[in-house]
Amino acid sequence: MAEVEIRAVSKAFKGTPAISDLSLKVEDGEFVALLGPTGAGKTTTLRLVAGLEAPDSGSVRINGRDVTGDAPADRDVAFVFQQYSLYPHLTVFENMAFALRAPIRRVPEADIRRKVEEVARLLHIETKLQNKATQLSGGQMQRVAIGRALVRSPSIYLMDEPLSSLDAKLRGEMRLELKRIQTDLGATILYVTHDQTEAMTMASRIGVIEAGRLMQIGTPREIYENPINAHVAARLGQPARRATARSWKAAGGFAEPACWRLPRCCRPAPGCRRRSSAG
Repeated sequence: MAEVEIRAVSKAFKGTPAISDLSLKVEDGEFVALLGPTGAGKTTTLRLVAGLEAPDSGSVRINGRDVTGDAPADRDVAFVFQQYSLYPHLTVFENMAFALRAPIRRVPEADIRRKVEEVARLLHIETKLQNKATQLSGGQMQRVAIGRALVRSPSIYLMDEPLSSLDAKLRGEMRLELKRIQTDLGATILYVTHDQTEAMTMASRIGVIEAGRLMQIGTPREIYENPINAHVAARLGQPARRATARSWKAAGGFAEPACWRLPRCCRPAPGCRRRSSAG
């Protein structure tokens, strides 16, 4: 894996700014989530790193090398799209092996089989390798799409809301799976989402992006407890409620339990209650 750095990158489409002077560094083995609403510039950022778009200014560096002018194939990145984008006429094995069989890679067939089977076991789809993509459930198709990226072992994985089309239960399961895989592999991931739960539960750092600008970046706790402005606070919870709790504490009426300072998805089980500062 490798570190990725975006330096003062700007990009406009037909005169409309999509990204404005954005700088971001993703450390080796780190899971960074870009959190923001639709149209904030999240996907454009991924496409700039992948080489699918060229910046108007600024640069992109992967493992210390300036790749701003390099073609996507020369950047050693893997992109997981929002839609599965599987080949319906191919089996799961053939879908996952497709990139490794490209002429530019020249990977021996024995190595391809070993790698695909290894990743399939990691994703718990080893019994589906001979199934056609059309015979899979939504969750299984998403695992195949992620597995197709994992077999390549690239410098960085770029993920564009890969879980957004799944139902709530399956999305929760896949969040845990994806985080487990990232931890096991030590993978470097730049992940895009508009879902604060995904960002808070999976990312080691979150970058809140709005109108093409990176508003704040930090750990989930840092951003939740110390948002730089009301916009950032609104993206990660209920700022009015947090402000009220803090004002009560300042007035000496109530102390704010630690679990209040976390979003609902990260709070402990019921049992933590408000208590008076007087005891």
